[in-house]
Amino acid sequence: MKKKVASLTASAILTAGLLSACGSADTKQPSSDPGKDPAATGQKVEIKFINWEPPAVYQPAIDAFEKKYPNIKVKYVPLVENDSNETLKKLDMMYASDEAFDVFSLNSTPNFSQRASNGMLEPLDSYIGKEGLKYEDEYKAEQMKVEGKRYSLPGKFGPWLVLLNKSQLDAANLPVPQSWTWDEFRDYAKKLTSGEGATKQYGAHFHTWKDYLLLRKYSGSSNQGIMNDEGKAVDADNPLMKQSLQLRYDMENVDKSVTPYQDVITQKIPYRDQYFQGKARMMPTGPWMIAEAGGTDKIPAGFVSAFAPWPTNNKGDDVYSFGGADSLVISAKSKHKQEAYQFIRFLSTEGMALTKQLSAWKKADLEKEIDAIIASTKSPDKIDKASLLNTLKVTKLPNPPTVVPYDAELEKAYIAEAESYLLKVSDLDTTMANIKTKLKKIVDSNK
Repeated sequence: MKKKVASLTASAILTAGLLSACGSADTKQPSSDPGKDPAATGQKVEIKFINWEPPAVYQPAIDAFEKKYPNIKVKYVPLVENDSNETLKKLDMMYASDEAFDVFSLNSTPNFSQRASNGMLEPLDSYIGKEGLKYEDEYKAEQMKVEGKRYSLPGKFGPWLVLLNKSQLDAANLPVPQSWTWDEFRDYAKKLTSGEGATKQYGAHFHTWKDYLLLRKYSGSSNQGIMNDEGKAVDADNPLMKQSLQLRYDMENVDKSVTPYQDVITQKIPYRDQYFQGKARMMPTGPWMIAEAGGTDKIPAGFVSAFAPWPTNNKGDDVYSFGGADSLVISAKSKHKQEAYQFIRFLSTEGMALTKQLSAWKKADLEKEIDAIIASTKSPDKIDKASLLNTLKVTKLPNPPTVVPYDAELEKAYIAEAESYLLKVSDLDTTMANIKTKLKKIVDSNK
């Protein structure tokens, strides 16, 4: 049987009442050699950390780590800034050519499962055991595993949510939802849509990723993915998969309240532009957009953004969403694995707050993290803090499912079939039948 991987979705609720961030003495730190710390041995070690975000994001955390552990130097290398896919392509080439690096990030289940299954990642269980760390006591986000082995610690963390143009909500006399259903989301989108033709402003925007083809599934407390939680079968018999596709199709073709899928793919419409240029008033999105709502050098914020929780399928349901943490991992070819582990332990705890991103560390203070994120933006006054805090407090993330190392192949096939429906090449029943049969062949071929 092929190896199976546990995904990064968390089982914890994000709450504002978490314990305040503690000093460095509260975080257990591993030694760099059996029984020894790098500072104690006097050995100077340099580790290379590869990512795609600008240096300014991680440098404060790196500076703090180097001050605390002066014998470990961290060299940060953003291979392709703000482009995770191109970064990982280059990183894979570096690994294949034995070019030295130690630590890097992975931001999706396919990215993790492929590299964990091919032996690219260093297992962390021995390092965690030597430290005496109880993972569940330290972190609120579970991480992916391969056959029961842990290969990562959590990086930046958060649930998917809905970004809203508050100015347009106010103009339409619509309150910022503290909780809502997909029917209510759909009604909001219709009320927020105006104009015609090239100047039309849509109530909502959905991008091309598989996430926007699983909208109602992401509201469930289990089985959010293409496969079921056991990782044994395609979840096409789950009615929420069909309903997710139906919702997107109806909002585009019946309500005409979302950006047409054909326009998105043929014009290669950037989702950031569609929202920040006011061409769409709402956008379900990931937690990285929290900071961007306050504007960047490239895309200024011209209006206040509010936040709402992921819609529920039925009124009164608990608020669930898709989400979790990036994976901080160590290269299996690293020559400084213990030092690399020491760095990712620091970064996954007290260091993450210094990057001005949400962390999965249980000792972190959520409101302080939010304040730091807002203060770091170009226009802090463009972020509605109250709605953001509410969204993070009420949102739950489900227990992690089991996914397979060929997840990327399944995702590609699922998107292709869904696209056929959205482009009116096939009807919904035919699409669902094709999803069942074609994706099952992929599963069977990997047994």
